[in-house]
Amino acid sequence: MSAATPYSPSGQTRDLIESAGIRCTVTRYRKGEALFFQGDPCDTVLHIESGLVGLEVVTAGGKQAIVGILGPGAFLGEEVLSESADVARRQTAIALTATEVLVVPRRQMLRLVRTQPTVLARFVAHILERHARLQEDLTNQILHTGERRLAHALLSLARHGRGSSPGELPDVSQEFIAEMVGTTRPRVNALIGKFKRQGFLTSGRGVLQIRPTLLQLAADLYKRGADESSDRSVA
Repeated sequence: MSAATPYSPSGQTRDLIESAGIRCTVTRYRKGEALFFQGDPCDTVLHIESGLVGLEVVTAGGKQAIVGILGPGAFLGEEVLSESADVARRQTAIALTATEVLVVPRRQMLRLVRTQPTVLARFVAHILERHARLQEDLTNQILHTGERRLAHALLSLARHGRGSSPGELPDVSQEFIAEMVGTTRPRVNALIGKFKRQGFLTSGRGVLQIRPTLLQLAADLYKRGADESSDRSVA
């Protein structure tokens, strides 16, 4: 699972695009609606103005995995930079919460990145950050326990969920979290119960909230995992 950080204030990017004379539209999605499907033509770039979007892939054998979570300020549709005329979406994008996106046609986006250095810089930053997150998540999946992977997933959701208070988790199902972590829903339920008992999570009025101690725990675990991986590579 990859979760990119917000790359720029969404309003600033929208102002830049509109000030360049680019015609774009705003589309709103309800929770659970698909923004696009894997294999669809990639004829637009979407800029997330608000909300939370999950990226899913399905293999030819029918296996499904969550490969990313994006929040306000992120782009969807970097495939448009390909020189191929027939570019397809590589993932399915699902609105995890009520979501609003700015839709820019492919031809207009290509003109933007060629003529507007600031837009190009933000778009490239998005691609580089996504790549870095994918590498981090691959390490997380290979080296870390389910407990550590769940901590990572919850931190990502809290970071991008933008709830009414810091650390508040968006209202996503345990099935979805299990897909992010690569485990089962009962296992996620058991670990969330453990985190609550340890004081890492609190709940009230049906809302889960991360405690700062979980942030520190996860940071320590990731650093330790990276150090151990480095030691093995040297050996």
